[in-house]
Amino acid sequence: MKKIVALVLVAVMLTMTLVSCGTKLSGTYAAEILGTGAEYEFKGSKVTITVKVLGAEVATAEGKYSIKKDEITFTFESDDEDVEKYDGTFDFEKGEDYIKIGALEYKAQD
Repeated sequence: MKKIVALVLVAVMLTMTLVSCGTKLSGTYAAEILGTGAEYEFKGSKVTITVKVLGAEVATAEGKYSIKKDEITFTFESDDEDVEKYDGTFDFEKGEDYIKIGALEYKAQD
């Protein structure tokens, strides 16, 4: 019985450790349709977003992000309305050469 309890405790501690570490991204990912879209550059727990409209850069902001399970949360240091729509929590998926944020797929640029 002691072995079972010890094994369960080790499994719980390992799970808690993995969940608390979270997932970190590195590199640049971009999505663009007819020159309009966004590019994320991830470094550690920080992210820089560049928003483009018709090929022209209209806003850039730095912020932080965190990933928990299948959600990503962005907190940008900007009051720009072009950036504000990217602030918040979205569905998240990571593939080999892409990430999916909400309904958009961002391709790795590295």
